[in-house]
Amino acid sequence: MKTRIILLLTIVLLAACQTPVKKTAEQTAPLYLKKVYYDGQSDDLLTAGLSLKQLRAATGPDISDTPTAAELRRAAYYHQFKALNDVTEAGGFGRLYGFDDDTEAVAGTEYWHQRSVADNAYHTVVVQIPDHFNRRNPCLLVAPSSGSRHVLGSVATTGSWGLMNQCAVVYTDKGTGTQMVIDGEQVYAIDGTLVDADNPLAEATRLPETNGLQVIQKQPFSGVHPEQYWGEFVLDATRYGLAVLKAEVAAELNKNKVTVMAASISNGGGAVIRAAELDNEQLIDAVVAAEPQLNLDYRYQINKRGDNQVIKTLSLIELGTLLGVYEPCAALHPSLNTAPFKANTALIQPWLMQRCLVLQTSGLLPTDATDLPAAARDKLLQSGITKEALAMAQINTLSHMWASIGHTYINSYLQTEPQDKLCGVAFSGMSQMGQARALTETEIRTMFAKGNGIAPSNGIEVAGLDENGTPDKRLMMHPNFGFAAQQCFYNKARSQAMQPAIAAIQVDGDLDQIPTVILHGTADGTVAINHASRAYFAKNQSSDEPNQNLRLYEIQNVQHFDAFLAFPGFNAQFVPMHPYLEQALDMMWEHLNNGEDLAPSQYITTEPRLLTDGDITPLTENNIPAINHQTTQAIKADNNILEYLIHD
Repeated sequence: MKTRIILLLTIVLLAACQTPVKKTAEQTAPLYLKKVYYDGQSDDLLTAGLSLKQLRAATGPDISDTPTAAELRRAAYYHQFKALNDVTEAGGFGRLYGFDDDTEAVAGTEYWHQRSVADNAYHTVVVQIPDHFNRRNPCLLVAPSSGSRHVLGSVATTGSWGLMNQCAVVYTDKGTGTQMVIDGEQVYAIDGTLVDADNPLAEATRLPETNGLQVIQKQPFSGVHPEQYWGEFVLDATRYGLAVLKAEVAAELNKNKVTVMAASISNGGGAVIRAAELDNEQLIDAVVAAEPQLNLDYRYQINKRGDNQVIKTLSLIELGTLLGVYEPCAALHPSLNTAPFKANTALIQPWLMQRCLVLQTSGLLPTDATDLPAAARDKLLQSGITKEALAMAQINTLSHMWASIGHTYINSYLQTEPQDKLCGVAFSGMSQMGQARALTETEIRTMFAKGNGIAPSNGIEVAGLDENGTPDKRLMMHPNFGFAAQQCFYNKARSQAMQPAIAAIQVDGDLDQIPTVILHGTADGTVAINHASRAYFAKNQSSDEPNQNLRLYEIQNVQHFDAFLAFPGFNAQFVPMHPYLEQALDMMWEHLNNGEDLAPSQYITTEPRLLTDGDITPLTENNIPAINHQTTQAIKADNNILEYLIHD
């Protein structure tokens, strides 16, 4: 492998690397902590040297007992692609979108650094400059990670688009990631390896001490509420990307010469919008955000085909804890019997009915209600959750997703300590039989490769605590499907102590006139469209100075996780978001470079794949019609009313 690695030591460089450390004019600190060149043969920037066949394989690349940074990076690429996309040929990847077997590897250089925007508010940034970087029309794609993922959490979504379009890419983990506390003298490095604490690559975020079986991760327990800085992290990554281009490519490359697009999905999508709202330096030229996690304080009305609905927005944590309380009961409703993974809930049906009963005895469902699943479902619909989104109730319940989000976000927002053991919940290693255990050495050493910064992942699950405050078993195995913990999270999310933390992450809907595309699936069961994208679009367009370049594209039959489409049930009911994300990026690029108009805001009708004789048909262009410049299903907003203009 023609790979060069430069590690900065506190006093000297490794003697084998004869390249001097470069510094920008604005700073005295080193420009990078690590620099690696990938030749495009044995390894590259686009897929870490993996072929499409290898990305589709059932198992990832081999990892040694003491993994190298290169092994962890390659395995991380594999798991990012599999976790964020349906990479199957039948699902259209490599045929209708993404890249195919003939796509050339992307040779180039990668720069790793660690920066802060406030005390203990560190983020890892990685800049990739491809050898085919377009110097005549230079561009920088800023790609914060989605979810709670580490710095490579967008290599499989917007980062790949940037590289294939000859852009440099800068990634940020936005203060999240797979760092956790481990026993012994070693700590995690920013590239996932285990190093001594004084190593220059060691994670700088200070975490509390170990606490028995409890897994202590970065997002919930850094003590700084990193989400409040997501916009700043994106802007800081942008500055860093521009500084690397200036120092390593050409001195004239600055914010006035480089086209900067900030683009990501989910939490990363929310982060790029928040960065755009804060961008007083005019660093960002355009934004593309898919299924963005946005928190607003706003009331508006939806008018659609004569059906009017008033929405009072709730934050993600308020909605998530509401779903955590009611969704396990609602999952028993007959309308959800055909939802994906319904059969997988067969063994926990009695537990779900226990949840229904305790909701009633606790006064959270009417005492005279005879159909408790229907009453729980109505609670969710009345809160502004769409009917389509409830199709995700079975998988959300099985994974205990809302308990995982409650533990991660509420601990982060309230800046608690692990010993507080908030709501009797912890993350822990877990046996197949649901008993808490310590993580294995292999799981610890491969966390960067296989983890996602939250649970469930790489052996980590949501555990309840016994009477001694020790993780004992899966939370769902606790009485009433873990009701006491979920009710506690629900109350914490609405407490007075929580209000400043929620206020710190709210967006105001002011984008100036930055060209911005927001995409969202109407079946999103994680980030509720009514409380996020629809609300944001309506608020901006109803303001005194609406952004004339803001577009909202709603896609029917799209849920939050494209990776689920590789599984039976999901592939027959839903279509992917990724091809629409690529279209939006292409459209925005044409808008910035050639003045092409952005297609009007619209609702896009899709067609799920057919199930014929037990086999699912391959995805075709008919299933995913393109964003239309001459749409007959326009969306408009004014005077706090979101209106759907349907023309037959």
